[in-house]
Amino acid sequence: MPRTLPLATLTADLDDLFELADAEPDTAMRRHVPRVHDEAGIDWRRYVTPRFAERFNGLMIEGRPEVGRVFVACFPSAEVLDRWLPAAAPGDLLVTHHPIDLRNGHPSGVWAEGFVPIPAARFAQLRDAGLSLYACHAPMDTSLRVGTAAAIVEALDGTIVDRFWPYGDGHAGLLCEVPPLSSADLVTRAREIFGVDLVEVAGRRRDVIERIAVIGGVGDHVEEMAHAERLGAQAYLTGELHVRIEGEYGRRKFDQVREFAAGTPMTLVGVSHAASEQLVLETQLAAWFRERHGIEVVPLREPEWWR
Repeated sequence: MPRTLPLATLTADLDDLFELADAEPDTAMRRHVPRVHDEAGIDWRRYVTPRFAERFNGLMIEGRPEVGRVFVACFPSAEVLDRWLPAAAPGDLLVTHHPIDLRNGHPSGVWAEGFVPIPAARFAQLRDAGLSLYACHAPMDTSLRVGTAAAIVEALDGTIVDRFWPYGDGHAGLLCEVPPLSSADLVTRAREIFGVDLVEVAGRRRDVIERIAVIGGVGDHVEEMAHAERLGAQAYLTGELHVRIEGEYGRRKFDQVREFAAGTPMTLVGVSHAASEQLVLETQLAAWFRERHGIEVVPLREPEWWR
């Protein structure tokens, strides 16, 4: 028989890793998960665990009590679930950063719808297949051990010197010192680290960069960009420089970042939301599963990073 591990053991260890017992309910997901599902007429509470419906982190869908394989993905998107369902066996676990999909558009000028609900039929498929889904959002963004920003700093061979962007129970942004490199070098490193062909670049091109502000996912808040600049950042590396969500809010934020980019001395680099947050799952979280439980995780990447 293949080796299995108790779901309860794995999820309790993940809860401890991200200190969910002490974490406040996830501010962003507490707002968006109910909103997008309720607007679509989907009774999401019927499928998720009662604890997830309170804190919006942790074990979201509870399948069979024994886990065979662990998969990881940034979003439980239609594309990811389409690949996971035929590959998974009853009892397998998917760990995601987000509990719902998010589409932020493409630098070519494509604008998107934002948060996307999980259809009721898909919830039912996961339940009937005996599969489990665990999602951790803000606590993974702020963690220094297994964190979206921490993994980027590690990949850059950087040393954390400060934090910015208050978020959840900590800070989502990290300021790091790195061996000197140019803006062009940073873009090349970004392509290599995140496995992306397209990198969005704005701001000033610099010959020497030694301090980089990093934040996974959405980095389009000009107040935090300006804060990073005041902390001495010479570059700003994130997932999305511009969130191209259709509507007044998205257009206004786009214009604000464009105006900021025209005057900042920093080099601004975006690698896509999904790629920026997939990194921690395939590096720091994968190492944690390997060292703690002897499990090799199976990555499920988005077929298109910009989406």
